[in-house]
Amino acid sequence: MTDTTTSPTLLTAREITLHLTGLVLLLGLLGLWYWLSTGARVVPTLIEMLKDDDPSTRIVAAEQLGQIGPAAKAAIPQLLNQATQDGSQHANTTASAALKWIDLAAARRVMTHFATRLQDRDVQQRRTACAVLGSLGPVAKPAVPALLAATHDADALVRRNALIALAGIGIPPGPIGIALLAGLHDSSSLVRQTAVTQFAFTIPVSEDAAAALTAMLNDPDKGIATLARTALDKPKAGDAAHIESLGMMLGHSTARDYALHQLAQLGPAAREALTPILPLLDDDHPLIRYLAVETLAGMGQGAKPALVSLKQRRDSDPIVQAAMTDAVAALESGIAPSPVPAAGATPP
Repeated sequence: MTDTTTSPTLLTAREITLHLTGLVLLLGLLGLWYWLSTGARVVPTLIEMLKDDDPSTRIVAAEQLGQIGPAAKAAIPQLLNQATQDGSQHANTTASAALKWIDLAAARRVMTHFATRLQDRDVQQRRTACAVLGSLGPVAKPAVPALLAATHDADALVRRNALIALAGIGIPPGPIGIALLAGLHDSSSLVRQTAVTQFAFTIPVSEDAAAALTAMLNDPDKGIATLARTALDKPKAGDAAHIESLGMMLGHSTARDYALHQLAQLGPAAREALTPILPLLDDDHPLIRYLAVETLAGMGQGAKPALVSLKQRRDSDPIVQAAMTDAVAALESGIAPSPVPAAGATPP
């Protein structure tokens, strides 16, 4: 029996050309699909998704719009509706978080809406209000007094959510740190665990907080004890290497908001990061410019070299401009901006 072998089939020049042409067309179609599915071009589609009956669809659409940023301004009306009227708390918070990246004035409208609900008779309304205000981050700074009052709410979940919101806002650091320190001694283990978690991952540890956290190392709840150790092992507020690391993070677009949020809570110690902060006053995102100004304001006299630059600027965003005006006034007066008083406190 004779073996037969089959020689491999070779493509002709014409067939090779057709294959390559098909490949180029496929790549072109994929590129077109990607181009149509990213940036401002996809905003109309995402706006329609915000109207979907499925909460998860609305949540994903809001998250995508937040990533697009100021170019998604056309979505503001629908995002405002989702932030304030949607029956899903997760949908409320994702829409609010998106708005802070798109338009600070719209984010402040959400803040005003929910700040009044912190005293609502309905406990769920108060819980949701705290969660939404926290999702706005530092933009919700004017709501700090109301949130400080909410940390004394009769409901443990409201107190818990209020502490998370305060940590998410972060400024001014003084009264927020005091509220979280008080949370370490709350009657509810849930609230205590929440407070120690914020010190472990979000809030700088003051000397008073360090003393309280040290006592918690022997807490019967091993989870709380572990978090207390994590908080105590963090770099201290004035740690030069830590501040230098945060300054380096300012050069990466995906980490700028986190680094600025951390620096804004360090007060005068953040002056070591002054040089990399200054270029961010010209960032495309109003939120980044706002955080940069708040960080400079918190430095006090350490930000004096930035005074001329701040005075010469006129920001297109009214929220950023207002923060800039306050920072200039504080620097010119030679004193740090006044801390936000506790809700109900009598003004001096």
